[in-house]
Amino acid sequence: MTDAAKATLKAGARGSALAVAQTERALEILREAAPEFLWERVAMLTPGDRDLATPLEQSAPDFFTRDLDDAVRSGAIDCAVHSAKDLPDPMPDGVDWFWLPGREDPRDALVTRAGEDGPPKRVGVSSARRRAWAAKRFPDAELQPIRGAVDVRLERLRAGACDAVVMAMAGLNRLPGGVLRSGAFAVAPIPAEELTPPEGQGVLAVTFKAGDARFLELRRRFVKAVRFVSGGVGDAGLMTVQGAADVAAADVVLCDVLTGARAGDARFVDVGKRCGAHAMAQDAITRLICDEARKGKRVVRLKGGDAGLFGRLSEETDALTALGIPFWVRPGVSALTAATTPNGLLLTKRGEAAGFAAATPRSRGAKTPHVYFMAAKMARETLAAFPPETPFAMVWDACGPREEVVTGACGDPRLDERDDPGLLVVDFAGTPFPRRKRVLMTCSAAVMARAALKAEDRGWRPVPWPLVETRPDPAARFRVEGHDALVLTSPGAARAFFATWKGDVRRLPTIWTCGPGTNAELAARGLSADVTPEADFSAKGLLARLERETLAGARVLRLRSDRAGGALADALRERGARVDDVVLYRTCALRPEGPLPACEAVFFASASGVASFLDLYGAAALDGKDIWTMGEPTRAALAAAGIACRFQTPPPFISPPTRRSCPCPAPVGAFP
Repeated sequence: MTDAAKATLKAGARGSALAVAQTERALEILREAAPEFLWERVAMLTPGDRDLATPLEQSAPDFFTRDLDDAVRSGAIDCAVHSAKDLPDPMPDGVDWFWLPGREDPRDALVTRAGEDGPPKRVGVSSARRRAWAAKRFPDAELQPIRGAVDVRLERLRAGACDAVVMAMAGLNRLPGGVLRSGAFAVAPIPAEELTPPEGQGVLAVTFKAGDARFLELRRRFVKAVRFVSGGVGDAGLMTVQGAADVAAADVVLCDVLTGARAGDARFVDVGKRCGAHAMAQDAITRLICDEARKGKRVVRLKGGDAGLFGRLSEETDALTALGIPFWVRPGVSALTAATTPNGLLLTKRGEAAGFAAATPRSRGAKTPHVYFMAAKMARETLAAFPPETPFAMVWDACGPREEVVTGACGDPRLDERDDPGLLVVDFAGTPFPRRKRVLMTCSAAVMARAALKAEDRGWRPVPWPLVETRPDPAARFRVEGHDALVLTSPGAARAFFATWKGDVRRLPTIWTCGPGTNAELAARGLSADVTPEADFSAKGLLARLERETLAGARVLRLRSDRAGGALADALRERGARVDDVVLYRTCALRPEGPLPACEAVFFASASGVASFLDLYGAAALDGKDIWTMGEPTRAALAAAGIACRFQTPPPFISPPTRRSCPCPAPVGAFP
């Protein structure tokens, strides 16, 4: 789309030098995420800009946002950019919001004039929090209220109106120009444990008119799907493996009372309710889920038993649906099965009990859903016994790679005859969740968990379908000692190296890599790459980056898979390096059982995965599907197979999608 054909969105912001710099940074992020729009900055004033006398602790919650958000509601601007710490809580009616990624240094700092020693006699502070810290740190100093933009406060410090100012490191770092580099000021960051910063300090936020479809879609590109995890009952071991993985990967866990053990680095918030003793009201829980998701955090709502039985799941999922925030619901072990099956209290028994009823005296409702197991062949006969308008759902391969849900009314079932068993639910409560975009994950087990997590964050349903696996090469022999550089050009090579080599990491030579995937493997072990491309994450990109290095006489150890080939080693030798090129592991093709599952997109993490897919299913199997890749060699393998590329904004860690050319391609739209 040409710029002339793009709609222009107006982003309002305050007009100070810092606000302009912050807004331009925000617009860079928005332009990258939404290239289908043009973005224009509009400078505006707020009460906090006009009133420089009122202390912040006495000001209204919307002191720095009111006029901007009024303009958002009126349609004068399409959105507004704020410092996240300035957003009022709660937000005003009619305004929605989200945080942008890329937090600056969240700490506060003490700024003084350069070259001045001794404790300051007059300290400028702009909040009760900073005042309390300064009073404790400098008990003999005079504390002066100081307001205004960052550059204004620095100028007052330079002019001698005070001897020190407590300010945010984020504002100092983002301030344009050479004020801090001029040498006129000394900046001492204050440890966060000494002066706790507000949660939103250093974060940029976007507000928009509630219900604006453009920004609801745009927000989906920044937030992560909420996970509703069923924690089981009684025994912490009754949480599912998937549920435990969700908790381990979470940033925030909002947990009920009857849930399993806590693990991971997440912040746990007790929100449980028991017999009228509520840690938090339901509307507050729902709001907290939505707000934490808006901040871009990976949120887990950890419920006791099974999330869908006798709880208030629908209230929480309905709120997320209204905001366009994706979510997942994990099934779990409820008290129904935990109390009965282990104690021999069977709910079904051939010839004695054909089914059971479950209810609670705490709730009333007109519906009593009926559930029939293994009901596919008798579905029509079963549905005929109910009023024709009664809703039903038939589920095949529940939670499996070929899950299919068919809904309808009992009077017009429209069900295909099939032999595989299904589960029939008649007169269910609530509204069925919309069908998810299904992404076939062809990567190896080593990549699968990370790739599936990222796909789920976007609200896509990953369908694990590994087509390759890696195996150590028993003939591999190498010594790290005596080399000047170690070359690891893939995450697989890094994993294979550390699984094989057990030496002291402090004795490793410099490490050369091809990109962020390999760098992440190093970071997990407390290491970092010494040489890596800035953009082209491939062997070609690494060679381009090495043009700045002296290679003549360098002793290089290159560890790779059997599929990687020796071209990189040959190119290094041509530049004068002495290279030991070692095949450390082999990539082997897998052949999954059964036909290819239905999907709308396919994810490839390697050229080997591409080759295996094409060998098993042919290029026609990609017709009309989005194709997501990781790494330049993977894209090159697709191009070599004649699969044309078409790009849209990528999610984190994986590359832009490819569109398989076909007579009737699927429509290209913004990804979920």
